[in-house]
Amino acid sequence: MRVFVLATICVALGAASAGAGSLSGTRLAGCPDAGDRTTKLTLLARLPQNPGLLILGSSRARLADPAFLQTLTGRVGFNAAVTGGTAADAWVMTRFAADRWPRTSGRRYLMFVDAGVATSGVPAPLAADPRARRYLGGEGGRPSLACRVSSRYRADGSIAHYRPKLRAERARIVASSVAALIAGIRAHPPQPGTVDPARFAYFERTIAFMNRHGARPVIVLNPIHPQVLAELEKYGFPKRKEAHEYFDRLKQRLDFVVVDCEDIRVWGGSADEFSNATHVDPVNMRRMLRYVVSHSAGALG
Repeated sequence: MRVFVLATICVALGAASAGAGSLSGTRLAGCPDAGDRTTKLTLLARLPQNPGLLILGSSRARLADPAFLQTLTGRVGFNAAVTGGTAADAWVMTRFAADRWPRTSGRRYLMFVDAGVATSGVPAPLAADPRARRYLGGEGGRPSLACRVSSRYRADGSIAHYRPKLRAERARIVASSVAALIAGIRAHPPQPGTVDPARFAYFERTIAFMNRHGARPVIVLNPIHPQVLAELEKYGFPKRKEAHEYFDRLKQRLDFVVVDCEDIRVWGGSADEFSNATHVDPVNMRRMLRYVVSHSAGALG
């Protein structure tokens, strides 16, 4: 059975256009993810203050600015989202932060996921960092000198320089990526899939760890460009249905809040404020963060 996985297409598009031309900074030779994981782990290790809010996810979460979230929650935060981020990345970043500040508690967590929720396996760039291995069943160690810290990020993990393209050029990029996604959906219409428990192993392990340390994580379903969402809904968008059914089952064992931001109309988003079909720009991100915090049932306070 052909199963359409939105997250897979999102990653493919994101690798080509998420940061190209809009995020300035050093792209590190020899680092397959442009040094994102090495950089975020290093910045987290250097952070002088225990972050009261940890942001997790893929490139779609990298524009969630900890300083802006502090104005909404009162918590100093760190953005640990990385290019092509997975549940294994969230697990490593969560454990690394906990070990960095072992005598502190009360941290809050904001996790951004796609409709597929999680993926199984460990990304090669994550497995390549010795500091991550101790949480993945291997031995830990110092980071490779081949991957320097990327200058694209500030000390709190936020994007240092965001340079949006001219509106007309951005509109062309968005239109092209939207058309590509819609063509993919029509070529391989989404079908209900089977759930492989192994796919959620790191995701559930991460939430369980957070719960044991007194946290109720907030899980955000990433926004989808309205034209792409409309196309998915023509086929019933089975991935969204499966995600919510999975969350309902998981809530019988674990404690968390889900905020569905896939439909931008729910949180007052604009179709004009996307940088491509799968990534919102800073204007939409701030609108969405306001909505998320106000609908987090106090879990981020």
